[in-house]
Amino acid sequence: MAAFQNFEEVWAALGRLYDDIVKLQEAQQQTTAQQQQNALQMARVTAELDRVGERIDRLTEGHERVNSMLATLAGHLAQLTTVVESHERRLARMEGQ
Repeated sequence: MAAFQNFEEVWAALGRLYDDIVKLQEAQQQTTAQQQQNALQMARVTAELDRVGERIDRLTEGHERVNSMLATLAGHLAQLTTVVESHERRLARMEGQ
């Protein structure tokens, strides 16, 4: 521990200590303010991510419905192709007679 020679040295050391404490308090306030801003920004980003996730879910559901409809259409097309081929064979037989 440093020994002080006189009151002025003690007073100067106390002044420096006070200045350091004030600087630390200001830094702490700035850090707290920055943390609050970061928390608000994180909340906004989280909310936006939730909205994007919901949109992706809706798009996925729509995509699945479209795939289902396409599969149904493909099945109907296969049935119609079978009917057309059957009629073409019947027509060919009738023309061949």
